Amino acid sequence: MAIDLGKDTILLISLSFLEILLILIPALIASKVEKKSLLDELKEIGFQRKPTTLRKMILKVVSGLVIGIIFFFISGYIISFFVNTIVRVLFGAQFVEEGINNAISTTPINPTIIEIIILMAIQVVIVAPCEEGFFRGFIIRKSSKKMKLLYSLIFSSVIFSIYHVPPFLVPLSTIVTFFGYYFSFGIFLSLTFILFKNSLLPSSLAHITLNILILLF
Repeated sequence: MAIDLGKDTILLISLSFLEILLILIPALIASKVEKKSLLDELKEIGFQRKPTTLRKMILKVVSGLVIGIIFFFISGYIISFFVNTIVRVLFGAQFVEEGINNAISTTPINPTIIEIIILMAIQVVIVAPCEEGFFRGFIIRKSSKKMKLLYSLIFSSVIFSIYHVPPFLVPLSTIVTFFGYYFSFGIFLSLTFILFKNSLLPSSLAHITLNILILLF
C-alpha cells in the first residue's frame, strides 16, 4: 500500500523538521566517540563559513543551481533507463507496477500558496542542508578515513538511496524499482561535494534546486 504524505501538507511539513536529526544524532554520537565538542563536529561536517573569494562563491552557487537543473531535466531519462531497461526486463512489468504503486509520495495535493512557500523554505533551510550534511559531509568525510574515496562515494550513495526507499516502509519491488534513480542522484551530489573540495554549498544548492523544481512542476 502506497504511503501518500502529500494528502496532508501540514504532516509533510512537520515530518520535514525531523531531518534535523540526520545531523544532530550522528554529530552527537561522533562527539562522544571522538571526544570533541558538538560544535567542532558540525564544523567538520561542513557547517562553517570558510574564507573564500567572491568569484569562488559565485562559482559554487551557479554550479549548484546548474547541476540541480540538469539533473531535473535528465531525471526522467534516468528513471526510464533503470525502470524500463533494467528492472522491467529482469523482474517483469508486474514487479515494476507493484514497486511504483507502493512508493512513498511526498507530492502535496492541492496545497495553498502559503504551504508551497513554507515547503520551499524548508527545502532551503532544513531538508537539503541536513541531508547533504549527513550523506556527504558526515558519511563521506568519516568513511574516507577508513576506505578509498571511491568506495566512500558509493557507500554514501547507497545509504542515500536506502534512506529514500526505506526497507521498513516499502516492499522490495519499490526499493529495486527506484534504487537506481536515487543512487544516480547520490553520485551526482557526492561528485559535486568532492569537486568543490568538501564544500556543502554546491551540493546543497543542487539538492534544493531539484527538490523545488519537482515541487513546482
